[in-house]
Formats: sequence, structure tokens, C-alpha cells
Amino acid sequence: MPTSENPQPTNGFIIATAADGAQVKVSLHGAHVCSWQTPDGVERLFMSPLNSWRSDSAIRGGIPVIFPQFASEGPLPKHGFARVSLWTLWETSRQIDGSGLIRLGLSDVEETRRIFPHAFSLELRIEFSGKTLNINLKVTNNGDQSFDFTCALHTYLNTQLAEAAIYGLAGYEYRDSVDGRRIKHADQELLHIHEEVDRVYFAVDKPITLSDHKHSMIASQAGFVDAVVWNPWENGCAKIADLKLDSYQHFVCVEAATVRHPVTLEPQASWSGSQNLECLSIG
Repeated sequence: MPTSENPQPTNGFIIATAADGAQVKVSLHGAHVCSWQTPDGVERLFMSPLNSWRSDSAIRGGIPVIFPQFASEGPLPKHGFARVSLWTLWETSRQIDGSGLIRLGLSDVEETRRIFPHAFSLELRIEFSGKTLNINLKVTNNGDQSFDFTCALHTYLNTQLAEAAIYGLAGYEYRDSVDGRRIKHADQELLHIHEEVDRVYFAVDKPITLSDHKHSMIASQAGFVDAVVWNPWENGCAKIADLKLDSYQHFVCVEAATVRHPVTLEPQASWSGSQNLECLSIG
């Protein structure tokens, strides 16, 4: 149940605050993290100002939960249904160490079983304090048959793209969706984005760092095997109704994902994956 420090508003959002002033805002629609402010008051996630906030639409920005299908990698609607489903608040509390905690859950219903005929439950666990945010997605197969899924935490990081560079992806194979899904090898130590980028990096086992002139964001992951880097650039923004033409200048998606090899989950088994974000000031 919500605590006195972290009340649940009636507008469908949960706002939780850690003892040091770090704050997270989550929508029950999609269990979507819509805001993460560190104790210095800086917003670390990008959110589009053109969101419609309709119950049948995904929220643009923040951290969407992608399940049970990444993008259009299968027969289901793009990015699956978790991001447009109404989740249940399980817990919001302040831990003994002062960190904030939010837990939300989602289970199969008649509507999901029509397109994904399996009994499942999801738990999203959000922990934060200082300049660190950790999100864990747990998937449980509650049925008597195995099922396959792909998934991601589709994280939009707030940055000034013209000043930004991504470190830590050299040496990995990746699939370039902008170039006909060709498989390539990353040989550059720094990735500067000067055009549309849509890449799935495979078997990522080291942290990824996004740096601009003011901040560095270190993204590390566990359970998730792949990592996605996406920015639609100006031409892409023009095709996306809920992004402004210049939105591409203000974010990069660095996503913890499992895409190349779907997870096969046996009956009564669970899988979990997490993304940890840590923000460091420069200078």
C-alpha cells in the first residue's frame, strides 16, 4: 500500500520520493516511468510534449515496457501490449536505506489471451536514490505450456544530441535497421549520432555510457542480452505524430533488450532482466 511519504494520486500516476529528494513519476498506463529527477532537480528522462495520454495509445518518452514482442519482430502489435495495458500498483514505499521503491504488476486477461494465448504475470520493480535508478522486469509463466517472448526497457535518456557521444559498444556485432537489417561490426570507440540510428547490439555484457558536456549516464544491464540504440533524426520525427520536429535533438534511446534470441519460458518458471542507470556530473 502507498505510504504517507509516497501517496498515490487519483490521476493514474504514482509519485514517489526518496529520502534524499530523488523523485520518480510512474503511470499505471503501461507501468510507464514518465519522470526521473535526481536530488539536484535535473530531469534525466525525455518526455514528448505531444503525448495524447489516451488509454489506447503508448506514451512517448520515459521508459516504456516492451512485452511480449519487440518492435515488429513477430505477429503481435508493435512492441506488444504491456506498454498500453493498465497495471496494478502493488507497493510504493521508502526503504530502510532511504531509497524509493515502486512495484507494479500485470497479468493475462481475456483481451491479451486473444493475441497471446498464455497465462503470465509481470512485475516491474523500480528502485531509486541519489543519481541511480534501477528497473527490474520479471516475467512468470503461470500456464502449463512454454511460451516465447522478446522484451525491452525502451529508455529515452535526456541529452543534448549535438554534444553527446556513446561509449562502450566497440567490438559488438549489431543489426542496422536503417541499412536493411544488415549485420555489422562496431569498430568505433565513440558513437556520435549525425543521422537516423536504429541498431540492436548483440550479447552486450558491459556498461554503455552516454556523455554530453555536463553529464554522463552509465547504463548497465543484467538478464537482458542485447542493447538497442535509437534516434529517429529529423526525417523520423516528421513521421511520428507525437514527436516534435526537433525532438530528436533532445534524447537518445539506450535500451536494455532481448531481441535476437527470444526467451523460452517453461511452465511455472520465471525470467527477469534489469537496467541500472547512474548519472555522473562532469567537471
